[in-house]
Amino acid sequence: MLRHLLRLLFLAVALALAWLGMGASDDLWRLSLVGIGLAMLVACWPQRKKEEETAFGRNIRLMGAMLLIVFVLLGLHLLRLQVYQSPSIASRVANLPDGAVQNIRPIIAGQRTRRGRIFDRNGTILADIAIAAGDRVRRTYSRGDLGHIVGFYNPLYGNGGLESTYDAYLSGQVGNDPWSTFFEELTHRPHQGNDLYLTLDTGLQEAVEAAYRRVAREKMGSLCPEGDCPGSVVVLDVHSGAVLAMVSFPRYDPRPLVFDPDAPDWNTEKERTALYWQGLISSTESPLLCRATSGLYPPGSTFKTLTAAAALESGLVTPESIVTCPNTYTVTGHVIVNFTENLGGFMREQTVLEDFKFSCNTAFAQIGLLLGAERYNDYAKRFGLTYRVLAPLQWSDFTDLPAVPSTIARERDFLERPTGLADTAYGQGELQVTPLYMAMLAATVANDGLMMKPYLVERAVGPSGETLYQAQPTILREPIGVPTARQLRRMMVAVVAHGTGRWWPAIEGVTAGGKTGSAETGGQGAAHAWFIAFAPAESPRYAVAVIVEHGGHGSEVAAPIARDTLAAALGR
Repeated sequence: MLRHLLRLLFLAVALALAWLGMGASDDLWRLSLVGIGLAMLVACWPQRKKEEETAFGRNIRLMGAMLLIVFVLLGLHLLRLQVYQSPSIASRVANLPDGAVQNIRPIIAGQRTRRGRIFDRNGTILADIAIAAGDRVRRTYSRGDLGHIVGFYNPLYGNGGLESTYDAYLSGQVGNDPWSTFFEELTHRPHQGNDLYLTLDTGLQEAVEAAYRRVAREKMGSLCPEGDCPGSVVVLDVHSGAVLAMVSFPRYDPRPLVFDPDAPDWNTEKERTALYWQGLISSTESPLLCRATSGLYPPGSTFKTLTAAAALESGLVTPESIVTCPNTYTVTGHVIVNFTENLGGFMREQTVLEDFKFSCNTAFAQIGLLLGAERYNDYAKRFGLTYRVLAPLQWSDFTDLPAVPSTIARERDFLERPTGLADTAYGQGELQVTPLYMAMLAATVANDGLMMKPYLVERAVGPSGETLYQAQPTILREPIGVPTARQLRRMMVAVVAHGTGRWWPAIEGVTAGGKTGSAETGGQGAAHAWFIAFAPAESPRYAVAVIVEHGGHGSEVAAPIARDTLAAALGR
């Protein structure tokens, strides 16, 4: 009985050493194997069965026990390598002769994975694969102007755009049947990814790009001879939040980043992609930055839309309330001036509607002070704005692509100062917003006060045609009520019809609402030209935000781009 208890005790010791050693360092694991072997040897040491048993028979049983122990130790070591340590081994890197550090396993796996295709909303293929030699695959992109959206796939430099944020779907890590994945790995068959269908309309995208280039060439001349000066245009479906077009200049072509496995000289091919990549990351124009989602700008007078919304919703003013519009307005020694002289014909006594139509800075500075820091901060939060000191801790509302949150100031103390509050109210101060956010602001007014979550991926579809993911329109916030939203819509229609936006060519048979903006940058160069708009005014369907960096007056540069964009959207 005692002998059996001792055997069980040593077997328990062997199991404990095996369990603890799995997660230990390699040196401790080797010591654990020695301990496991000794414990098993004691537990399995053969007992003499009969007095007449020969020494040969006893040695045979001893040899069998030794072979069993060796087999168990080898099995445990393989179990540790292939199961417990599999993730760390797969990501282990090697020091190459040139000093570089590289892990070749993901590259090999990536070259064999049949990544899913990417389609626009009309079924046009934007990203596909081509079969290369040795059962390897090469990513192909049908267009060179969608790098910021579709992204790129390169195992050496990582992924960008949707290739990165939806990599789990495109590579088949999510949604695929576990048994199918297991048998693919077991039989070394290529792994099949899932397809993505976007809300993007490439026809509208092309029309927006053409409008941007044409207007930029005409209005900015030698400053923008090719029409691709920095800026962005975002088009949203008002009621769902779907992104229909998203243009960002400058941009990059993802196709030169694709490594071709069929290239005759892999070293030359690697040098080619590396040279292109280095050019992108070292460019002073930041072509890898998607200005639509991550470009931060002062919004200028377009932000008066939010200030007006706060004042109307809180009941402090109505569109017919009188707020004077002097040429200058002084706040604790800080002089605020209007961007345009003779604004509104020097109308000293004018309504909030007229202040908005003619974009009066001094009037909106007064409205901001009337609201007060506490109330203004509350409405900023309602509209999804945060403070820059908190921004890194928060996710952007847009999650399909890398995006940054828009901020109202660096810290709350800024709004506590009358000068900071007054400057913020007419769109300057420390405001930093993205073009996507301003499109969301315009869409909120057009959508009766409901701010929808923007999205770019409509659905993900598996290899067998099953839907793995389906986007659903989601209300992010309700910052203002229906009456306020409709008052603002009337005011924005007045801007286009009779105010600062009246110079844009009308869309035949369509009434639009909008707001101009000319945001001072605090440095050299002209102001940023802004325009936000929606159409049709009676029953809005599309919202747009346009910014042209250092374009000057929003009414002259950004408004015509917005006009052509809405005309193209309505004619889809």
